[in-house]
Order: sequence, then structure tokens, then C-alpha cells
Amino acid sequence: MTISDFLGVFLILMLLQAVGTHLQVKKYRKTVSKLHKLGNLGVGAKRGKLGGGNIVIIACKGDGIVTGAEEMKGMTIFAGFKELPELVGRSIYDLKLDYLVDEKKNKAYLQAIEALENRLKNNAGGGEESCEP
Repeated sequence: MTISDFLGVFLILMLLQAVGTHLQVKKYRKTVSKLHKLGNLGVGAKRGKLGGGNIVIIACKGDGIVTGAEEMKGMTIFAGFKELPELVGRSIYDLKLDYLVDEKKNKAYLQAIEALENRLKNNAGGGEESCEP
């Protein structure tokens, strides 16, 4: 294999990587847009060491009740978001207690829930602050 062959293969692999990244970003944006219509969003991610990681997106209303949730698992461009219907209707506060049992395994879920807790806390506090001079 010559240097030009090696560079050609390397260039093709880089191009495939760029296309794969574009497709995953497109899936992510579509899912975020869909879930954002259901309420506030919390996003969490866990990177895998050798295997794939996961991305979790959870939507909830102002009372902390989950209105939608999806997860993407894997490390290939073929990984897609899958709905998590078992979370819908549950409180993010109850879910957090469940997921704290195994923090390492549930890192992405906990990140998404903590992001939602922060957002709900800021939204509640933001409405009570005064803007008077």
C-alpha cells in the first residue's frame, strides 16, 4: 500500500465520519424539537469507554411531571432515539431517587433530571424577583 493509497482511504474514512456525525446531529435536533413542545427539557449524556454511551432527553411541565423522554444508545450512526414511555407521568423527583441507587449506570438520566431541577428552580425563582429600580 502506497502513501497515496493510505491517504485516499484515510480521506474516505474522514468523509464517512463527517456524514455520520451530521446524521446523528440531525436526529438529535429533531428529537429535541419534538420534546421541547412537551415542556422544559433536560439532557444528559454518558460516554462509554469501549462500548457506546447514551444520551437521554427528558421533558416535563412546571410541576416536575415527565411528559416525554427518549434515549439514544450506541456508538454508530445507526443508533436512534427510542421513546421511554415508562417515565411519562412520573415525577422527576421520584425518578432521581430511583436512579441514585446506581449513579454510575444512570449518569445520563441523573444529568437530565438535575438539568430539569435547575431549570424549574430558576423558572420559579425568576417569576418572584422584582425588577424595580
